[in-house]
Amino acid sequence: MTQTNIVMCAGFAPSARVLRAALRDISTKKDIKVISGCPAMAGLSKPQEEMKSLDPNSTLVVDGCEGCCGLQSLMAMGVMPAKNILLDKYFTVDEKSIRGAEEKILKAMEEMGR
Repeated sequence: MTQTNIVMCAGFAPSARVLRAALRDISTKKDIKVISGCPAMAGLSKPQEEMKSLDPNSTLVVDGCEGCCGLQSLMAMGVMPAKNILLDKYFTVDEKSIRGAEEKILKAMEEMGR
């Protein structure tokens, strides 16, 4: 199975922190590459080229809020992902929230055939 690219939001709200914790856990079980859109959106050429070269069929965007910075940064580079999801709003970073986010991400990956 090939690696799944996961473009994530990069916020500091609890939902974004839950997302990062869930992705750390998923990375021990699945072959994923986690990409933040911030460096590309800041105009850094290497991250821009990396995002532009992502295979849309193996790319999942996971956003933590309605701002959808992960999806917007990827689309700004001309790439439309195979799937994008928006996590539930989390107000605390705890194991229950992290497990809920992890389940949602793994389900999305499964729907992509990953």
